[in-house]
Amino acid sequence: MKQKKILDSELKDELNHLDFDIKAETFFTNFLEDYNIHFKFQDFFERGYSRDIKDIKKSDGVVSKTHYAYLTKMGFYDIFPEIIFHNSNSAVYTQEMVNNYKERKKQEAYAKDFFQPLENELFQYLLDAEKQEKEITSDLGEREFLVLLHKIWDIDQGLPFETMAKVFKFIPFIHKISGNIGAIVYILEHIFNEKILVSEASVYINNDKAENDELRLGDNFALKASNITYLKKYIFTIDKIKRLNNITDYFDGGKINKIIRLFLNYTIPFENDFEIDFTIAPTKQTFILNDKPYTGRMNISTKLA
Repeated sequence: MKQKKILDSELKDELNHLDFDIKAETFFTNFLEDYNIHFKFQDFFERGYSRDIKDIKKSDGVVSKTHYAYLTKMGFYDIFPEIIFHNSNSAVYTQEMVNNYKERKKQEAYAKDFFQPLENELFQYLLDAEKQEKEITSDLGEREFLVLLHKIWDIDQGLPFETMAKVFKFIPFIHKISGNIGAIVYILEHIFNEKILVSEASVYINNDKAENDELRLGDNFALKASNITYLKKYIFTIDKIKRLNNITDYFDGGKINKIIRLFLNYTIPFENDFEIDFTIAPTKQTFILNDKPYTGRMNISTKLA
């Protein structure tokens, strides 16, 4: 019987366009309706230095929709003891060792082929779970879902839904955003459509211990004793705010300030501090005193010359 020829799949081109390691579940969820994909679990011990999807092939034929995905995931062959699949033969001569190795590779291939249908069936549950997560993520901007998240996390109901919808869109990626100041600034600028500048400062925290306290290595000092602790502080400045009519939203306790503070609480590392500030364009700082509220705001939009 002539064996079918296996070719590179067009899905491999889609995979090669990605410059990062993507989960097999995440990648193949987008193609399940158009392709018949068989998953092969192999080379699990290479996972530490290889991608989750090692290769994608397809059967020979122009219109063939059968594709084979080779994944570096743990299969049943990797879970069960080897004694189940192989005889414990102790070879002495080189040729015997070579023959035993070839025989074990055949037995390994037979065992993996035997478990493949069951592994594919169980892997479908992971694909279904990934598909449901994708649907939930796409619904993060829905008003009903936002109301639910507001109640679960006890978020101020007065915050605008349109802005919070943008914030919730980044929840699945919060572990990648956390600590990345460049990404945090980029996202905040996208959410509020404002230019945001970041500067760094040091916060000095005085040690309450007395000077004559006993110093213990690894307890209250490392290489030398010091009564001052330096804490890094990030100052996020909204440069030349655009919503002057709603300037109170930028104040401490205002809507914009609250949303930024909520986002930074989850993305700035615990060992760092942050501060939120804003500036007004110089052309907007001149004013004429009259009875109209918020026309001139000393130390905010105006200063004495």
